Amino acid sequence: MIESDVIVVGAGGAGLTAATVAARLGLRVLLVEKSPWFGGTTAWSGGGIWVPGNSLWRASGGADDADTALRYIAAVIGPSLRTDLAEAFVEAAPRMVDFLQRHTAVRFELMRGFADWHPQAPGFTPEGRLLMPQVFDGRTLGPALVRLRPALREFNAPGGMMVGLADLPHLAQVTRSWASFRHVAGLLLRFGRDRLRHPRGTRLVMGNALAGRLLKSAIEAGVVLWHDAPMLRLVSEGGAVRGVRVRQDGHDVEVRASRGVVLASGGFSADEALRRQHIPFPEQHVSLVAEGNTADGLKQALALGARWDGPNLSNAGWVVVSLLRHADGRVTKFPHLFLDRGKPGCIAVDARGRRFGNESTTNLVEPMHRSGAVPAHLLCDDRFIRSYGLGLVRPGGFGLKKMVAAGYVISALSLEALALRIGVDAAGLRQTVERFNGHARQGVDPDFGRGSDPADFAMGDRRHTPNPCLGEITRAPFHAVKIYPGDSTTTLGLRVDRHARVLDASDQAIEGLYATGLDMNSLWRGRAPANGANNTLGLTFGYIAACALAGRSSTDA
Repeated sequence: MIESDVIVVGAGGAGLTAATVAARLGLRVLLVEKSPWFGGTTAWSGGGIWVPGNSLWRASGGADDADTALRYIAAVIGPSLRTDLAEAFVEAAPRMVDFLQRHTAVRFELMRGFADWHPQAPGFTPEGRLLMPQVFDGRTLGPALVRLRPALREFNAPGGMMVGLADLPHLAQVTRSWASFRHVAGLLLRFGRDRLRHPRGTRLVMGNALAGRLLKSAIEAGVVLWHDAPMLRLVSEGGAVRGVRVRQDGHDVEVRASRGVVLASGGFSADEALRRQHIPFPEQHVSLVAEGNTADGLKQALALGARWDGPNLSNAGWVVVSLLRHADGRVTKFPHLFLDRGKPGCIAVDARGRRFGNESTTNLVEPMHRSGAVPAHLLCDDRFIRSYGLGLVRPGGFGLKKMVAAGYVISALSLEALALRIGVDAAGLRQTVERFNGHARQGVDPDFGRGSDPADFAMGDRRHTPNPCLGEITRAPFHAVKIYPGDSTTTLGLRVDRHARVLDASDQAIEGLYATGLDMNSLWRGRAPANGANNTLGLTFGYIAACALAGRSSTDA
């Protein structure tokens, strides 16, 4: 039998944060991860965190406070909001950032120009709350680099080179700007040198940078890290959790935890039974989460008397997904986040050829569900695909011929021919495009308000006038990609208190059991307030759980 102070189950952002903070506060920590990789779904994410009142914004001269943030959160979530958790979040999130920046390898930078998602809500801010991890040199991980979950290939440039948000304008201008050419050339040279010495590129950005920085921090803090070590069950005595049974190197091992166990095993997106129970259109639903997120922590906690904290406004963080089916049976999933669907000149249509929602909103899946547009199609003209790409087709039209040949992109010389090929009503599609083009010329979308909220602009092209999100669809050939509703995270999870302790049916804490990340029910209850809002919950409540386990207040750790 092995003994530790704290056992953390799961090596995503939430688990790595809980483990690192607990170790920095003087506790012995063992982290067990069922997959070969550390980083979880965080390594595949955009990497941003949403932190009201953060010190980076204050240092730049900005103003924000907890009361303003609470008003905004309450207005967005509505009456189902857990006020106790919201207060704990706005109090601890800025302190979590400061703790990580003082005591670990994690470094953030302020992202200007990114508004909260709900401008009508009191407490909304046009910028100042979104932080991104700084670019990270993966070489500093040494041998552990091979254990960091690789980034989604779909977010990489051809060949596997990682590109971040700051690189995208340079890629778009690479043939028109000397500065952009030099920037991209530098990235290519760095990537080429990396591939001569390493199995992957070492310039890490977005979620891979955050996961890499957290992994380095855990190693430096002395966390014991086990990979390929699935938790088999929680060990309980007298209703209290005392440890876990883990399979390591083919043997079942019992590990005792004197302080407690933190569940951060990633929710249930990869568990088919729970998806059928809690996700709309489950047969057409596509999840982007890591393959190991099969509700291990949730099932064990529920068996010990824990309970769900639903119902939520939605049970997942929705994302539009397209699929490339390879001849060998493999499937590549592409999340349509900010690269294409919100740009001027792209629309989403249902089987009638009609639009069903605002393509520039962050959540296009909700109107897909509501209208029954499952699956649907993204549609654009040739000028658009050359400028912005479409799904797996990169800006400049790179990969278009290959994707057409693979059946991923459907192309035709007329809208009527395209409608026939994708199985939508031709007359409806022609009418939709003509109506949309008229609105694009005027810069106003009376049907769905596209581009009327500042939050839409980050999805559009600010160089385009009169509306960054509206552009005509006129130049043949025309192109379409089939899209499905999907998720990048589940939101339904365990009921916890403000210290991240798991609660039973009587709202009493189960001794020795904590939950964070996707194993904890989302504070947002399925309606996120801004970019980075899901990542920030895992990191913040991981920090809160670690402080509680160490007997420290999250306000003075």
